[in-house]
Amino acid sequence: MDETLLKLLEQSGFTEKEAGVYLALLELGQGKVNEIAKKTELKRSIIYVILESLIKRGYVSEIPNKKINTYQATDPSIILTKLQITAKNFFEMLPLLRTLSSKGKKRPKITYHETKEGIWNTYEEISRTTTPFFITSHTRIKKHFSDGVDKWLSGLTKGIHRYKSKNLVPETGEEIEIGKEFLKLGQKVRVLPELKGMNMDFAIYNNKLAITSLEDDPFIVIIESEELVKSMRPIFEIAWQKGKEIR
Repeated sequence: MDETLLKLLEQSGFTEKEAGVYLALLELGQGKVNEIAKKTELKRSIIYVILESLIKRGYVSEIPNKKINTYQATDPSIILTKLQITAKNFFEMLPLLRTLSSKGKKRPKITYHETKEGIWNTYEEISRTTTPFFITSHTRIKKHFSDGVDKWLSGLTKGIHRYKSKNLVPETGEEIEIGKEFLKLGQKVRVLPELKGMNMDFAIYNNKLAITSLEDDPFIVIIESEELVKSMRPIFEIAWQKGKEIR
């Protein structure tokens, strides 16, 4: 097996054994576990675990309607796409990461969640604050939390949530319709066309900044830093001033 390709996959986030199984499937075209085992010299029990991980991450798929479980590798361009998305997300967060390096000051507390439960718990925390400020997309949130927006609207209607929020969202038909529902409940909503292609959501609340990626593999980073929030709020306000009122 080509050592250069193995190393390249390892640099792309694969373990050594995952890289071996993926390359074996590329060479086979389609492969059963015993065929993969023969090519990689790995135990069948280990291969099953590796296949499960690769399937979950979208690098391998199981071929349906086969008497014996048969697998195939997805096109390698999927790996490149995921790396490009990660690089783009990192680039967008780079200015924030640099603000954390200031010396002689109290270090911020950083929390990270990559499960939907962890992300939703953070959203619930935000809904218990008084004046959150969102640069977000309700349609992206609905993609991962189908009833999430309805829960917020219901909570505001029933008085469970008492916050007064600012919501800056993309200028699309669905966002505008959802925005009108929030406006009826005393929330502020504006639209900004430039947000249409943005894949990161931001929220400022209390002394925290929450950054969420709601792509195929969602995650959220919460940075607790009074100084960072103080520095970021004017940037949010500039974006808000560029936004248009919903009519």
